[in-house]
Amino acid sequence: MARPGQSAAEAFTSREVAVAADVTPRNFALLVDQGLAPRSTNDGSGKAGHRTYDSAGLAHAALIGALHLAGFELLVSARLAAAFADDFGASNGRLPSNLNAYIRGELNPHKGLPWGEMPNDLPLDFEQDYWLHYLLRNRSTIYRRGIAIRGDCIIDIADHAFVLTHSQGLEKIKIFSPVSREGLPASPDYRIIGRGPSARIVPIHEEVDSLDFQIDPKSAERMRQLEREYIDGRKNAVAVVQVNLSLAIRNAFDRLQDDREKKAA
Repeated sequence: MARPGQSAAEAFTSREVAVAADVTPRNFALLVDQGLAPRSTNDGSGKAGHRTYDSAGLAHAALIGALHLAGFELLVSARLAAAFADDFGASNGRLPSNLNAYIRGELNPHKGLPWGEMPNDLPLDFEQDYWLHYLLRNRSTIYRRGIAIRGDCIIDIADHAFVLTHSQGLEKIKIFSPVSREGLPASPDYRIIGRGPSARIVPIHEEVDSLDFQIDPKSAERMRQLEREYIDGRKNAVAVVQVNLSLAIRNAFDRLQDDREKKAA
C-alpha cells in the first residue's frame, strides 16, 4: 500500500523549525550555510528556495537547540546532533521522542488508543511523530506537556569529552555490551575532540580496528578499555551536562503547535 503523501500540516518551514527548536533564525541560517542543518525534504527547491522539513528534521533541530541551550557551541551542537540523527536514523528510523509511551503502559489508563477511534479526517502517517503528538495533545486528555517520562533518552556529556546515553527511570537495567558480560550503566557513544569550529565527534566504534570481536581479541580488549574509560570518565567528571533528548523533541512539537495556533488566531 502506498504511503500517504506529505500533507501541509507535517511539512515545516525553516522558520517553524527554528522556532520549534528554540534556535534563532540567524543561527539556523548559519547551520544551513555550514551544511550542518537537518536534511530538508525539498533541498531548497521550493518557491523562492524555501526549504521544508519533516518530523525527523524537526527532531534533529530540537537536539541542536537542546545542546546549544546546555552551553555547547552552536557548531559543536550541530555536529553532535548530526551524529545522533544519523545513527538513530539508521537503526530506528528517527530520533526517539518517546511519544509511544503515552500509548502503552502506565501513562495510558484506557484499554485502547488514548484518543478513542482512529480519526478519518486526517491524512495520518505514523512514521511522522508530528501526527502522534497532534493526536495526543489535541484529541486525548493524557498528554503532559514539558514533563520527563519513563523511557526518555538521556544524553550525558562528561567534561566536554565523553558522550553516553541511558534511559530515564530505567537506570537499574544494564545496557548490552558486545565485549562485557555484565552490561553497562550507560551506552558509551561518542568522544568530543576539541572545541569550536574545529571540534570533531568520534563514534566509539571508530576507535577500534574491527567490530568482529570474536575473531579479533585485540579489538575486543580495546573496546573493553574504551568502555571503562567512558564509564569512569562520567563517574569521575568534574561536570556532567545532561540533555533529555526525548523531552526536547516533544517540547519542540509543542512550540510548533503554539506558533501555528498563534498565527491562526
